[in-house]
Amino acid sequence: MRPIQPQAEAPDPEAAARLAIMDGTAIPTAYKLGYVLNFYREPSFRAIETEFGLTRPEIVILIFLTVRDGATASEFCEFSGHLKASVSRAVILLEKKALIRREPDPADSRRQRLFLTSAGQTLYQRYIPMLATRENAMLACLDASEKAQLGLLLDKLAAHVPSWGRASEL
Repeated sequence: MRPIQPQAEAPDPEAAARLAIMDGTAIPTAYKLGYVLNFYREPSFRAIETEFGLTRPEIVILIFLTVRDGATASEFCEFSGHLKASVSRAVILLEKKALIRREPDPADSRRQRLFLTSAGQTLYQRYIPMLATRENAMLACLDASEKAQLGLLLDKLAAHVPSWGRASEL
């Protein structure tokens, strides 16, 4: 049996109450991950939606294409777990906004490859600093060693997703 690790000390009674709720659930790890991500993502995406007129699927597709330009919508869905219908709508909107272009896949003309346009790249460059600033604020409570350890743990969890990600879909 593993020894119980002490929890991080809550800085105030409200933080202690939040931790007690999260630790009291049947799924404390997932609940904590969701809690942190919601407070990162919601204000950030809301600001981008308001300022730049992008939907959430559009935001994440543009981010993905900065790393995998030329990917298909299906590849994005497989990678991200997003629903095909919302991705399809987002791709149509991004193309109408001239932020991406679609080209037939040379290997299979039924598939379309997605490419960032210069306008898409420019828009991405305008909103990504907001997301990076928010990420830095999120991680500000960690020292360099803790940030490195968190990065390694997240890499390990992400690498493990294919073996469990679709296994228990409801």
